Amino acid sequence: MHSLAEISKILNGEIQGDSNILISGLSSLDKANNEHLSYINNNKYINELANTKAGAVIINKELSKECNTNALIVENVYLAFAKASQIFSKKTTYNEGIHKSSVVNNSIISSNCSVGKNVVIGKDSVIGSNVVIGDDVVIGSNADIAPNVCILNKCIIGNNASISPGVVIGSEGFGNALDNNSKWHKINHFGRVTIGDNVTIGANTTIDRGTLKDTEIHSGVRIDNLVHVAHNVIIGEDTAIAGCTGIAGSAIIGKRCLIGGGVGILGHLNVCDDAIISATTTVYKNITSAKTYTGIMPIMLHNKWQNVSMWLTKLDKIIDYLNIKLRNLKEK
Repeated sequence: MHSLAEISKILNGEIQGDSNILISGLSSLDKANNEHLSYINNNKYINELANTKAGAVIINKELSKECNTNALIVENVYLAFAKASQIFSKKTTYNEGIHKSSVVNNSIISSNCSVGKNVVIGKDSVIGSNVVIGDDVVIGSNADIAPNVCILNKCIIGNNASISPGVVIGSEGFGNALDNNSKWHKINHFGRVTIGDNVTIGANTTIDRGTLKDTEIHSGVRIDNLVHVAHNVIIGEDTAIAGCTGIAGSAIIGKRCLIGGGVGILGHLNVCDDAIISATTTVYKNITSAKTYTGIMPIMLHNKWQNVSMWLTKLDKIIDYLNIKLRNLKEK
């Protein structure tokens, strides 16, 4: 526990409210209780700020006028949040064997595994060699966890999961904040990964834990090899994702979507139910209609591509030129 006064000194913030309130950890505005510190960096979440039960909120001067709880006013909210995440981060050690507090329900646990504290594994599950399972993990019944899988703290996996070798579930998300000296400060992640029933995950796929909320993989999802799912992503039921796809943070993918190999989906976007995205497409805006989308150039000889790319970079100038010509014709 840290008082708001102690945290303020570390973050170089100005306190608005009770400096003696004790803070036990970080949480999102909508999930926080009176022992949590939260943050807001965008007017988009102003309604959540009005209704938050957080003990204190990291906030800028302008938004502090809308804050109904204790505030820690700073110039750079994102950087202050990064530093706060380091205050409350705890390092985890992984020891070989099954911790005495864990319940494995007669499932098969292979050699050289590390099963942490308060883990619950359902009936008839098989855990392969060299698997690492962090503290407070829950794995459902009839799970097939292949060798060399890592399932890190507090993650939840449903029934009938099939997880291939080398998968990492609950890794730290890619969150960093720049200070005034252009130095990076890591943001530690406190959310979980929650995975529904009947999900399959291909080899060497990584699914990052949420920053404060959870990353969610809903029931029936199929994920191929070498896919990266970033922090706070939500993937709807029965969606299938082919290999080498990358989904950036906080993207929301609907139900029953078909996503081809090598697709890139930018962060904070929404993809509606039943959308189909062709291989290697880059999704840079919301998809709101259940149709097929393709955003790639056809294959061609390299020297031809050089000519095509040269004209692509000049399209704006060509359009300006044509618009001038069109205006001149109209004036005549």
